[in-house]
Amino acid sequence: MNTQVDRDQFLAGRKKGIGGSDVAAILGFSPYKSPYALWLDKTGRSEKKESQSESAHFGNLLEDVVAKEFSRRTGMKVQRVTQQLSLDEHPWALGNIDRAIINPEIAGNVRFKNGELTTDKLLECKTASEYMSKLFGEEGTDQVPDYYLTQCLWYLLITGCKEIHLATLIGGNKFRMYRIERDEDLIQSIFSQVKAFWFNHVIADVPPDPTCFDDVLHRWSKHITGKQVEADFEHIKLGEEFVAVQSRQKADKAREDEIKLKIVSTMQDAEMMISQGKTLFTYKEQSSTRIDSTLLKKEEPDLFAKYSKTSSTRVFRISNKFKETI
Repeated sequence: MNTQVDRDQFLAGRKKGIGGSDVAAILGFSPYKSPYALWLDKTGRSEKKESQSESAHFGNLLEDVVAKEFSRRTGMKVQRVTQQLSLDEHPWALGNIDRAIINPEIAGNVRFKNGELTTDKLLECKTASEYMSKLFGEEGTDQVPDYYLTQCLWYLLITGCKEIHLATLIGGNKFRMYRIERDEDLIQSIFSQVKAFWFNHVIADVPPDPTCFDDVLHRWSKHITGKQVEADFEHIKLGEEFVAVQSRQKADKAREDEIKLKIVSTMQDAEMMISQGKTLFTYKEQSSTRIDSTLLKKEEPDLFAKYSKTSSTRVFRISNKFKETI
């Protein structure tokens, strides 16, 4: 089996609509992707080839392990569903669920029959790093990170199921299980926002507003020489606040340098400062090798030109004249 081809097909299929992993980005809950970045993906404008991170790679590898452990601990039988699901009335609303849980009261296995799954329970499998453990609540509840919760609720919408279990392996050695019931009001709220994104931005080909600086740098990567915009009262107040924040940062940095100077002056040529046998601070040599670009340009101008690369980005600065008016 060519896993790269399978993954390429999976990614191509996702561009035809909105899947569960897209929902958190649209709602602003994703720590990995902004609504604008998702819009770039869905409209084929993304400059980066979508590839798996190491965490996503191992998450996929361990999915079956998590599913089997869930089944072992709960006694529930699970079944893989490979078919991409969608809503009949809204074919752009897509779902690729991890597993379905067999409900013997409905059927002895899970099939896709008359447009529905022959079960009312789903399973979502996750792996998470240790630092994310604080985002999970008490086991057995629905207290999971919002970007997981919205994905799970989306799958309940797509399948019509009543509940979805989320099993997660945290830090490689902590197994936790959560249960999320169907919440019709919350599901409809999510659906209306996702639908608006799909039609108002993807189909209409209108980018959503930037929500982070990377969005701004991508959307307006170059300036138009001489172009000006008039500041209103809100922008003037924002500018004053920006100067105040910068002043606090400079004061904090000055105090940081002052503290560090006192400590290292006491350490002198010592490698460590300790207290009751425990290391508090270290002050060690650190070597690095860099090319002397000035010397290289002077002595080997052709070589410098051959291997030089010029890149540009927009830099935000606040004018001294504005600072003087505050």
